[in-house]
Amino acid sequence: MQHVIPTSGIGGTLTEYKRLVNSELSQRYCFVPLVQTISTKNLGFNLMIDLYKKIKRENPDILHIRGLQSEGFFCLLAGKMAGCKNIVVCVHGFYFDRLEISKLKNFIFRRIIEPLTLRFADCVYCVCDYAVKRDIIQKNAKHLFGFIHNSAPDFSDLDRIKMRKEFRNNLNITDNNIVITTIGRISKDKGFDILIEVIKKFKAFGDLIFLIVGDGPYLEYTQLALRSEIEAGKVIFTGKTNEVSAALFGSDIFAFPTFHENLSFALLEACAASLPSVVTNVGGNPEIIVDGETGFLVPANNSDEFVLKLKTLIESQSLRIEMGTKSRIRVKTAFSESSNLIQIEKIYKSFMPN
Repeated sequence: MQHVIPTSGIGGTLTEYKRLVNSELSQRYCFVPLVQTISTKNLGFNLMIDLYKKIKRENPDILHIRGLQSEGFFCLLAGKMAGCKNIVVCVHGFYFDRLEISKLKNFIFRRIIEPLTLRFADCVYCVCDYAVKRDIIQKNAKHLFGFIHNSAPDFSDLDRIKMRKEFRNNLNITDNNIVITTIGRISKDKGFDILIEVIKKFKAFGDLIFLIVGDGPYLEYTQLALRSEIEAGKVIFTGKTNEVSAALFGSDIFAFPTFHENLSFALLEACAASLPSVVTNVGGNPEIIVDGETGFLVPANNSDEFVLKLKTLIESQSLRIEMGTKSRIRVKTAFSESSNLIQIEKIYKSFMPN
């Protein structure tokens, strides 16, 4: 039974869920969705009861939960109440890492909710090696499998040239423009304060355009801060989109100034789309980007260094092509779907009787 939270547009856990249930493993396992349709308000009681009823009705051999936070916690409790003996928890991130939560919430999630979820799970795996090595995992995950990297998409069957042309035409972007794109949740955590600083430091934009794809709690603030650049046509906001691949094909450089991260789907997608990247040297980012070969790693909260590396790519088309090509080759081999599925099946098989 696969825990899933429906979302629209850009999504990480939902993307991985869809890839799994549509993979070759569906020929050997009966995947049943455990769709979470109730919020975690009122201490999550209604959510837990709803999940309990769904789990009890299906009586699954394995319950596969995606994410910690309160959703993962209540899903695990519901599974235990329903008598599910094999509960797998995939760690995509930690709620207490967020910059915009209260001290009380930080304490509750850091000390109670997420540690308990890890302790009571029958198997825990993370999406990157960085997460595996964190104290909260080492101290609380009693049945730790290790890490299974998110898989990169295969864009080989898509017409990149056609999609690039159509995307740029729709936004009145010419062939001469160099497009630097950021994709994801618009929040402080994702480094949008730094991105604003970076954009402001390009006094003469020339043919340069910054493209921001997504939405979030920091959207209005970011748009207000960049109002003059938006009016000049040098910054474009697209909002959420289901056509992330088209936005990437229409771009030339990927920018990712996040303050904390596990393993970013957006970054994997950018690499699969043959984009060179400038990203912060945090979390699982260094597991994807080889500094100086497939992109550049820069310190978090350092807009000057970010600008410097962007300018290096802006000034050399040949370097952009070389790094982008190496990025695509790297994620195709090191972050393949087949490798991901092999590791997940190892977990499933570990619960089967000999």
